[in-house]
Amino acid sequence: MLKIFISVGEHSGDLLGAQLIRALKDELDTQNHIDFQGVGGPLMEREGFKSIFNFSLLSVMGIKDILINFIPIFKILRQASNYNIAWKPDLIITIDAPEFNLRLASRIRKKWKNVKIVHYVLPSVWAWRQGRVKILKKNIDHILSILPFEKEFLKKFDIQCDFVGHPIASNLQPKTRDVISFKRSLNIKDTTKIVTLLPGSRISEVNRMLPIFLKTARLLIAKYPDIVFLCPTPKVVEKSFKKLVSESNIKIEHISAESVSSDEFDKLKKVLYACSDLALVTSGTVVLELAKASVPMIVGYRAGFLTEIIYRLFIKIPSANLVNLITKRNDVPEFLFNRCNSKNFYSQAKLLLEKNNQAESQLIASKQAIRELGYGSMDPSIRAAKSIKKFLKIQS
Repeated sequence: MLKIFISVGEHSGDLLGAQLIRALKDELDTQNHIDFQGVGGPLMEREGFKSIFNFSLLSVMGIKDILINFIPIFKILRQASNYNIAWKPDLIITIDAPEFNLRLASRIRKKWKNVKIVHYVLPSVWAWRQGRVKILKKNIDHILSILPFEKEFLKKFDIQCDFVGHPIASNLQPKTRDVISFKRSLNIKDTTKIVTLLPGSRISEVNRMLPIFLKTARLLIAKYPDIVFLCPTPKVVEKSFKKLVSESNIKIEHISAESVSSDEFDKLKKVLYACSDLALVTSGTVVLELAKASVPMIVGYRAGFLTEIIYRLFIKIPSANLVNLITKRNDVPEFLFNRCNSKNFYSQAKLLLEKNNQAESQLIASKQAIRELGYGSMDPSIRAAKSIKKFLKIQS
């Protein structure tokens, strides 16, 4: 029996892990003679994965949360390392969550030199903390990349990597009837302009970005009196969102993750994007979701003084959004730090809402980015499984 240990650190990793397990069953073994164990979540467990450790503690975000949970996290790290050394899996797959998973790989490698380790989703070493490349080279045998420019970057360091495609590229878009039904449920006319606000998935992001978006909304209402604003919010930011919107007295059609299942919330977000004429968005992966939905967008980011200093000193990339990075163009407008204000957002929003050449150029760039992420080709999880199969043959 083939033994595979998988480690994930958050819900997105759980989804990737579940998709990969399904693909590996097809690629490596049609008789289900694979024993999947490790650090996982409910989606992976549905595929027959045995969670030795639950990943919930590993998904903490802020420095304060990490400090509070340091002892239990370190305990999981130590126990997972010792478990691998005792169990001796044929392969270890770490998925994203580099702060935990690279430490896990390093601890295992120190005690078990011949272990085979694959890492899925490269940390952003091409943007900052490039010193982590040495950790990757020392402890990871093979990398599965989800961004098209990463393989070329790693080639400079002689690190084995396959680009397998980004999961967003294979996301199914909502049916037209679902979009029509959604608009009717909110009494939105076909001629009404719809703007989606996406201030972020962390409380600190929402507290910094939502006030800017709300000020922009107030300016847009003066120009387009019947404009509609939509906003889907993850559970973790619900309280902050409601407080800020209440203080602004601006009507926002709110889609809450608290009232529906996670699957239903994801479906609603896709429908909501498909309705939108424009999105105001905090820099992050959601930029690619909007690109897939062909929604014009304006990207912004604000952070604390120290974070801005670190960004200016250490982050060596020409843009803060992935559409521009992938296409090597600047079609998606972005405003960072002191330039991230309602005046700049409003001036760009007016242009994009009028469906001018700038909006058209952005949609062309979005389509190019999604194509380069693997849209129209093989599902990323299948490509990842094939890459792992090839890697195991090479290494055996």
